[in-house]
Amino acid sequence: MKRKIGFAVTALALVAMTSACTGGKDSGQNAREREQEAIDNGFDRLVDSQQVPSFDYSQERQTLIDVMSVRAEGTHGTAVATAMSGELLWWCPTAGAPVPSTYQLTNPDQIIGGDGNDTEEQVIPLGEPSGIYTGDSAATWTLCLDDAGTPFARYEEANVGWVSGVVDGLPAERRSHVDEITFEFTVDGGALDE
Repeated sequence: MKRKIGFAVTALALVAMTSACTGGKDSGQNAREREQEAIDNGFDRLVDSQQVPSFDYSQERQTLIDVMSVRAEGTHGTAVATAMSGELLWWCPTAGAPVPSTYQLTNPDQIIGGDGNDTEEQVIPLGEPSGIYTGDSAATWTLCLDDAGTPFARYEEANVGWVSGVVDGLPAERRSHVDEITFEFTVDGGALDE
């Protein structure tokens, strides 16, 4: 008799544990669903009360458009190279803005797939409106101008800043120059002739 009661108690305990575990799993699933629902509800309320703004004009966008125009069309400017310490290394008047050394005229990536056999095309990087493909670099090419306004190129791995205009008061002894220009750079676009 004790054996039958012990077996019955053990069986009931196993059924109770199985039910508890199953109920716990369902409760856990329900808890996650309730939590996700609460998060979604919170986001919905925030979107309703703090909507994403919409603007008729963006100075930030216009500045980017203007900077792209200056980069593509060129303008006289001043480049200043500085060391990490902030020390002025050199400066020069420029024909256009400095160009990162990894900019390219051709895209090294290629389209893969998309041959009509249910394969997907891979997206390639998009070129800039100025007709170049960008890369990551800390170095720049700067088209400096000598006293006669003839351009010469300067490659620099230090920081190079640029101003779209003439900067007075920079030390003459730090102005970048060459004794002889060995290559005739093309400077055309109208803005530099004005």
